[in-house]
Amino acid sequence: MGGSLNMAVDGSLYHTEVINEHGLTGQSYVRGNEGLALGVSSSLLNSPGTNPEQFIGFALSTCFNATIGIVERQHNIEPDSIVHTGVDIVKDTKGYKFIVQAQIFFNKLDNDQGQQMVDEALDQCPVAKLLKANENVTFEVVDKFTL
Repeated sequence: MGGSLNMAVDGSLYHTEVINEHGLTGQSYVRGNEGLALGVSSSLLNSPGTNPEQFIGFALSTCFNATIGIVERQHNIEPDSIVHTGVDIVKDTKGYKFIVQAQIFFNKLDNDQGQQMVDEALDQCPVAKLLKANENVTFEVVDKFTL
């Protein structure tokens, strides 16, 4: 077991530490009493467990859809979005890379209104802020999901 980091940054509203000791075998877990531990594996092997692609998809779909809801409320609109995130791993010139495609569907808003909500959410969502400048990440308002 590794040593304790427990190094929340100044001003942190929430701090967590996720530990992985054996790469794509065994488990990744959250330090402390939160109790979350997930078996991990490679997406390129036929073995049970959650993989990095799924973690990225969960993080982006969850955080971005929640942020769109916040933006909609800021405009006095009832939240009505659904986010599907596709994550692919492909060979790169050096190793591998992820291609991340987020599709956003609005039940009631038209695509122009939806795009406005997405554009504002891209500037507010912490996960989207990490990913949006990457050329392999796209955000698209859709009339129907293709993912």
